[in-house]
Amino acid sequence: MSLNNNKRASAEGGAGGTAGRRGLKESPCYFCNEMFEMGQLQNHLKLCGSILEQCPLRCGAWIQRKHKETHAQDCPQVTKSRTSTSPTHARQSDPVPPPPVPVSNHTWSPRSVPLDDCVTYLEKEVANIKLVVTEESSRRDVQSTEIDTLRSKLVLVEEKSQHFLSTLVSLRAAVDDEAERAANWAAQFKHDLANVQLALQELQSQQLTTVMRLESTVSSLVHEQNERELLEQALTQHDNKIRAVNNLEEVIEYIKRTVEEERERNAESRAALEAELMEARRSSQQLAQLSAVRMQLQNAAAEPNIDRLSILEVATADARAEAADHASRMDVISRDLRALTKSYHKIRTELADFQARVNFENNETGSDNGHLIWRIDNFTARMKEAKDNDTVLSSPLFRTSKYGYTLKAEVNLNGIGKWKGRHITCTVRLVGGPYDALLEWPCDLAVNIVLKDQPANRSQAMDIVKSLQLRRKSSSKRHDYDAAEQDVEKTRGSTEALDKSVLQLKRQFIFIPHTSLDKFEYVKNDVMFMEFIVNT
Repeated sequence: MSLNNNKRASAEGGAGGTAGRRGLKESPCYFCNEMFEMGQLQNHLKLCGSILEQCPLRCGAWIQRKHKETHAQDCPQVTKSRTSTSPTHARQSDPVPPPPVPVSNHTWSPRSVPLDDCVTYLEKEVANIKLVVTEESSRRDVQSTEIDTLRSKLVLVEEKSQHFLSTLVSLRAAVDDEAERAANWAAQFKHDLANVQLALQELQSQQLTTVMRLESTVSSLVHEQNERELLEQALTQHDNKIRAVNNLEEVIEYIKRTVEEERERNAESRAALEAELMEARRSSQQLAQLSAVRMQLQNAAAEPNIDRLSILEVATADARAEAADHASRMDVISRDLRALTKSYHKIRTELADFQARVNFENNETGSDNGHLIWRIDNFTARMKEAKDNDTVLSSPLFRTSKYGYTLKAEVNLNGIGKWKGRHITCTVRLVGGPYDALLEWPCDLAVNIVLKDQPANRSQAMDIVKSLQLRRKSSSKRHDYDAAEQDVEKTRGSTEALDKSVLQLKRQFIFIPHTSLDKFEYVKNDVMFMEFIVNT
């Protein structure tokens, strides 16, 4: 017991010492889980109270060192030994006296026991007691011998267990070191593998980048060549249109000069005819005054005056016919002038479309997401020009997507047809784009046209929203309704009839009354905004 106490005390003292001297590298005890340095762990294992040991009395139980004394008191082997030795130590009963000899008569007479029998009986009892004591002492000697043997064996087992534990600790340390080296090697291998993969990916990305650059360079060269050819064609067409416009301007100037000269000549002829007519009227008045005198005169004298009056009347009729002919010629010239003026404005509009398309292809204006906000400046001047010349305003070109349909908005601020002078008319046209060959035809688009209100508080804006359905059969024509316009121009000479026919047959417009412009701030600082949203 004292040995175990000493071991426990020394183990506790060793544990306390190791707890105070923990170094950088500590390992836990396999039995009590306390941390010790590698040098002191083996000393602790010799004295650790949590190590399991077999019961010294061979009851088959394994108990910790610190609970060995408690187990010794409750061990089943101790209880069994006490039970087996208890009959030898029990007090024997007193000797039974011999039965009394029956007496013939009924009087009592005491009988004495022989002394020799008592002594013999006592000697037997003492011999039995000595025998039991001798057996007990021999049994105790055997048990003490077995205990010494067990102690020696226990010491050997402890030494072997300590050696095993030290070997196990060293093996575990070696395994930990090997595992650490393996982990470091695996981490290094993973790191090197990741570096190799990154280098491979970078090499592949560089190769892909190089291939893409080469492809983009080739495609850009091809695209530049195509653009150069298209630009040359466009420049040629542009020069032709400019020459045509210049020729039209010269024709218009010549027509204007001719009309002015005809007007002057007609004015002079009309003044002369009016003077002659006044003179003829005065002459007719004089003739009326002298009619009474002439009736009195002879018929021969009156004939010359009658001939002169008929000559004047014939001359007056010729002058009136010539004036009517001049008036009809003036009407024809005015109609031709209006048609030329309209053609001139149409050519100017087409030129503006071409310039807008060139700017759009150079990414200077327009949008490529189906959404356009068009700012119309100088609204008052543009309205006056629309009233005077029926000018049509064209928006910048925009696309439904980056490679989608190309659109253009047109606005006539003074209206067309029967809405002329009362409404703003607006439409959206499909124009020829560079990607029409890749798109789906026929085309059917829904466009929302919004006239933007411009209040100080945007949440109070009252925008006017109109919807327009835009259809086109194919990409072969610039506009599907251009052919209809040409046919109507051939068959009908009236501008109003042309507008009505085009409106009824091909064009689709939205109409905004002029009276709505004064209700809210749709025109502010002489600026109007229109928004176009394509729903594809």
